[in-house]
Amino acid sequence: MSTVVKGGAAIILWAVGSTAWAAGFAVSDKSVSSLGSAFAGVAAQAEDASVVYTNPAAMQRLSGSTLSLAAHYITPHATFTNQGSSTGGSNPGDAGRAKLAPNLYYVTELSPEARFGFGLYVPFALGLEYDDQWPGRYHSIKSDMTTLNLSPALSWQLSPTLSVGGSLDIQYLTAEMSQAVDFGTICVAEYSSVVCTGLGLAPEQNDGKQTLKGDNWDMGFSLGLHYAPTSQLQLGATYHSDTRQNIDGTSAFENVPGAFTSVFYNSGGKTRVHLPESLSLSAAWAAGERLTLLADYTWTAWSRHKEFRVDFANGLPDSVSTYDWHDTGFYALGLNYRLGPQWLLRAGVAYDESPVPDAEHRTPIGPDNDRRWYALGVTYAPGSALSIDAAVSHIEMDDAAINNTDSQNHVLSGSYRLGGSFLSVQASWRF
Repeated sequence: MSTVVKGGAAIILWAVGSTAWAAGFAVSDKSVSSLGSAFAGVAAQAEDASVVYTNPAAMQRLSGSTLSLAAHYITPHATFTNQGSSTGGSNPGDAGRAKLAPNLYYVTELSPEARFGFGLYVPFALGLEYDDQWPGRYHSIKSDMTTLNLSPALSWQLSPTLSVGGSLDIQYLTAEMSQAVDFGTICVAEYSSVVCTGLGLAPEQNDGKQTLKGDNWDMGFSLGLHYAPTSQLQLGATYHSDTRQNIDGTSAFENVPGAFTSVFYNSGGKTRVHLPESLSLSAAWAAGERLTLLADYTWTAWSRHKEFRVDFANGLPDSVSTYDWHDTGFYALGLNYRLGPQWLLRAGVAYDESPVPDAEHRTPIGPDNDRRWYALGVTYAPGSALSIDAAVSHIEMDDAAINNTDSQNHVLSGSYRLGGSFLSVQASWRF
């Protein structure tokens, strides 16, 4: 990998941090033009070079070369209210952290029948950070996972109305997770209250901390189909494959009591993260000279995410968190309205299902719930060589109940108030 690509990857990973605000831990920041219409028609249109992700087959509708650079300012909100948790602690406040997430895409014409593209973007991320004395500290203090895709893509024109395309998605994943360790409760479970009192250990009074870190490379692929049976109607389908990240990392402990230093010591650790495949079906219909109506349905196989298991090299029992997520649907309707040669307005609404089945399987790592998207966008093209996109989206979510029990029977019970917003800008150059 070239130094330039490594540098760009490092900047994007640093900037996006742990921000994610879509169902599960998908990230909805891969196309500003699509965000402006709430991703309605996302696989049917070819607005700019972000088609490398949204539908590589639609690269055929771009001429010459196009470079698109974008930045998304994302402000997620996740505020927990304690309602009978077994562990005492302070109010953690808003665990969401505002972040800046960039991406870039490039498409060039190889011949009238072929295009080449390249994308650098973040398809998945998760993360929240809590106060280390909050009631759910034994479940999570910090969760931070980011994936970065480097995607070379090709497309071909099979007929005047039909094109196909695909990409290799070279994916890098980096993750860090931490939680408190209740050594007082561990002592009572292993020995007795009398022994633990003599050692000066008591439940919830002698906390340590465990931090897991790791990274890995894997490869997936994307396939696209674009069909334009008439000049008014465009149809698109995009499939993004799953990836299976087998992560070798480290497990580090802090503040371990002397009685447990022979068991709880720093070592290697292994885990597996199965990131899901998705399929998008989209339509764009020019209902008039100025108005285009848009629709999208996206299915995501979140049922792949059954559990999170860590295997420790120092002989500790596996750490297992059960998720049992289910597959989800994303439904969007939107429109584009052309005010004039230089200005295009966008609007859209969407309903995004959550994969979390119930309060018992909702975790503080990602306290997800169904969400409603409301989006507005605008494109300004002062000339044929440059266009500027801007979009804003507001996400509403119902309060999410949580009643999660960890392996030591610490119960986190309460509710989350969730929401968020996007403010995104993009510049595209054609040459």
